[in-house]
Amino acid sequence: MNAKADLVHLSYCSQACTGLQTGDLDKILEISKTNNHRHQITGLLTYSGDIFIQFIEGPKASIDHLMYRLRGDRRHKNLIVLSEGRDHLRLLPDWDMELVSAYEAHQMLREALRETDQYGTVIALSRLLAKLQPELYRDAE
Repeated sequence: MNAKADLVHLSYCSQACTGLQTGDLDKILEISKTNNHRHQITGLLTYSGDIFIQFIEGPKASIDHLMYRLRGDRRHKNLIVLSEGRDHLRLLPDWDMELVSAYEAHQMLREALRETDQYGTVIALSRLLAKLQPELYRDAE
């Protein structure tokens, strides 16, 4: 399923609410894999203890519906869309949902920070980066 017809991509980051357990993350991944397969969505997820970063791709209607549900999900807050686009060639055709490392998530946030020109997004991304790998920012304070 690599056709570009009506395929879009979107990435976002959000802050996990307190009390999220390892079992909760396993459940999120399990449900995501099932639902994403059904709705022709592929993607990846990173969780670093208090930050989620997700990249998703699929039919526009499916991505719109998923984002509506994610905005109402009480397991996270402060959802920020990092990037989105149309006419997308699927990058992860076999990944209904996969978990990736915090390092990979850090790289995605740094790239989004380089590409944004919105002041509020710059501040939010800088704070998320500091939470994701605080040891990188101790000397800057």
